[in-house]
Amino acid sequence: MIRNAMHCERVRTPNQYSSAELFTGLGRAPLTTVLLDRDCLAYGLSVFRTSAQTLIVVDAQGNQMGFSKAGSVINSRPAAPLTQDKHSTRLILQDQDVPVPKGMRFTPQDLEAAVDYASEELGYPVVVKPLHGTQGKGVLTGIGDESELRWAFGELSGDTAQDEIVVEEQIEGEAYRIIVVNGRAVSALISRRCAVTGNGSQTVRQLVEERQQVRRGNPHLMSRPIHVDERLEHLLQRQHTALDSVLEAGRTVHVTYGSNTSQGGEPEQVLEKLHPSILEASARAVEAIPGLGFAGVDFIIPAPDRPLTEQRAGICEINSVPAVDSHEYPLYGAPVTVAQELVRTSAEHAGVSLSSYRTTVALKVTIDCPGARKEFKDWLAARAEQMGLKVSFRLLSLRTVHGKVNGPAEEAAAWLAHAFQNPHQVTPRSLEVHHV
Repeated sequence: MIRNAMHCERVRTPNQYSSAELFTGLGRAPLTTVLLDRDCLAYGLSVFRTSAQTLIVVDAQGNQMGFSKAGSVINSRPAAPLTQDKHSTRLILQDQDVPVPKGMRFTPQDLEAAVDYASEELGYPVVVKPLHGTQGKGVLTGIGDESELRWAFGELSGDTAQDEIVVEEQIEGEAYRIIVVNGRAVSALISRRCAVTGNGSQTVRQLVEERQQVRRGNPHLMSRPIHVDERLEHLLQRQHTALDSVLEAGRTVHVTYGSNTSQGGEPEQVLEKLHPSILEASARAVEAIPGLGFAGVDFIIPAPDRPLTEQRAGICEINSVPAVDSHEYPLYGAPVTVAQELVRTSAEHAGVSLSSYRTTVALKVTIDCPGARKEFKDWLAARAEQMGLKVSFRLLSLRTVHGKVNGPAEEAAAWLAHAFQNPHQVTPRSLEVHHV
């Protein structure tokens, strides 16, 4: 739950989430699954899980549907490969008159051709990124001249195992992630490049650590720290400073190349601030990909309140399995429960019946975990009680734990995720949950 959200024109205080401690130790991958699990349980569905990232849910009539991270029955299997290839996505969207940046793909050996293309066709600055990258990995923005382009090619050639490299125009603006479900934009985040402002006494390293501390209190960002590495040192060098330099009062420097939250970006909910033409273009972009009904659209926009016909904006990527937890836990702005929207739409698509939404649940839980011992059962019970759940457990055999859990659906879903990531190194073969 959100505990404090103070925003004003002069001071922006980050949201703080009392639920953050529920997710400590889970890492980044399972959190979207936890939220989907929470909402499926709240809608009265039974849940069967075989891993930390997948679940099958069943209604009272036996109808079922599955989720893998945010992947669901809304999207067809061929849709994901199309969106993972950034150049193919660009061509499809161009054909549908959806705005995209100009760009070309090159092999790592085509450096000279890429230099010519950037210099003669695009003009600097440009963006350089791997053809099949995800979560902003390897995206290098603000490449300002030939020497920096050669450096960027060298960086990506070592990172991407001979994947092709995309060089595209850099559209001046900020990056927005717009979630589209069943033809409708339901949430929009602006994820800004992380920057620090000096006070005349702290080093850049110390200021970065303060931002890291803020991220540790956010369920989505806690597993996505700012990377303090050679790339950050290079970025600071371009801004004529260094990690251990004291930043003068009032001076602001960027400490991430990109704005993706996996690369240090800081998200804010802004759906109501976007011009309708931007939301319409996002929906058209998802509709243009065959078999795609749910996706995250990454849109570079200079002026979010103006129509697209009055500005140079462009969609740089479509993600067929976007993390929904960033929209539930933005650093700034009101949370949006995208997971609920995804569950409702998926259920309608699959013919699964939902009960009325209840935030408190009473569950019967059976965990099949070969090698489980009393210590594991006791740890499960203690962890549940720490999370405010009422529990009773018994070890039926050396492979089966059975019990009852009562309490908030969010806490129950988080506890189920911890069953797959426990200090006893017990790996459940399956986890089955029914309502009492």
